[in-house]
Amino acid sequence: MDDADIFSLRNLYRAYLNCRQSKRGSRCALQFELQAEENLIRLQEELKTRTYSPLPSTCFVTESPKLREIFAAHFRDRIVHHLLVSYLEPGWERRFIHDSYACRKDKGNHAAVKRLQEFMRKVSNNRSRPAFFLHLDVRSFFVSIDKQILYDIVCRREEKPEIIWLMGVVIFNNPAEDPVKKGRRALFEQIPLHKSLFHTGGRTGLPIGNYTSQFFANVYLNELDQFVKHTLKCRYYLRYVDDLVLLA
Repeated sequence: MDDADIFSLRNLYRAYLNCRQSKRGSRCALQFELQAEENLIRLQEELKTRTYSPLPSTCFVTESPKLREIFAAHFRDRIVHHLLVSYLEPGWERRFIHDSYACRKDKGNHAAVKRLQEFMRKVSNNRSRPAFFLHLDVRSFFVSIDKQILYDIVCRREEKPEIIWLMGVVIFNNPAEDPVKKGRRALFEQIPLHKSLFHTGGRTGLPIGNYTSQFFANVYLNELDQFVKHTLKCRYYLRYVDDLVLLA
């Protein structure tokens, strides 16, 4: 990435290509691609003049493995998400602990399971002595994330004013204000209030489905990771999204 000009057309084009890999068949992606050059230039202008604001998200409810509210950002906003994460990720990767998993390169669920099995063998001395584990998760994690706390965390590590501004636009955007709802409307009423962004008032909650939400989730819980490793000094600890396991 060209750090000298974060909003350069080269950086935006790379973000566009990365975004297009998984969304090329979608209607929004195809519409954007018809006039990709003009759309990228317009998007660049909005970012440089700080007039950019996200378009309404598409909201639907998935039923498997459980009822879950999903907010899908517009394709042009996904490009901005990829641009932002590609800039922030290298610096934050150096700060993350080794054993935080999900939404990181080579840190998927299989890697997490393999590492947990390794910890189990070590802590039990190959099952020759008793060992204990504590499994925790964060209740309604994505909905409960405090936006101001998250923003303060990321701003402590950032100096570029244009990135601080863009992080604010992305983090404080409330996709539940004016979304395009799709699917069976009855399913929305079955979502518990404490698991829905429609009932947070915009103060808390990141939308499940956004590329930035996955990244910011790791940033947010890195504070907890550092506490467990360096204050509690737990040697055998790993986290997968908001699932935590401590062994001793």
